Amino acid sequence: MDPKPGTMISVEITTPPTNDAARKTLIRLCRRDPRVARHQRAQKRKRPSWESWRRGGRQWHHQMESQPAVKLTPGSRYALRATVDVLRDLETVKRWVKVTPS
Repeated sequence: MDPKPGTMISVEITTPPTNDAARKTLIRLCRRDPRVARHQRAQKRKRPSWESWRRGGRQWHHQMESQPAVKLTPGSRYALRATVDVLRDLETVKRWVKVTPS
């Protein structure tokens, strides 16, 4: 069954991806889940993105790097809206996911 653009779909990770390209694509797609996006916005608000401190008479800086809130473990489910670009990307990673209508 092919989902139609504009409908909500549920993406379930069946097996972890074996290559980096598929892993990055799945993380990018699953970050569109409203629950994950809300978590990312809250993390961005509450933590500093730039730290500065004095060391050896000089100012040192560190820019914080955030980890994605998406876990690509088997059984993880993410709900997203099926747009044309999402459906095209899901076609490339269909070996590792199961797509069902929500």
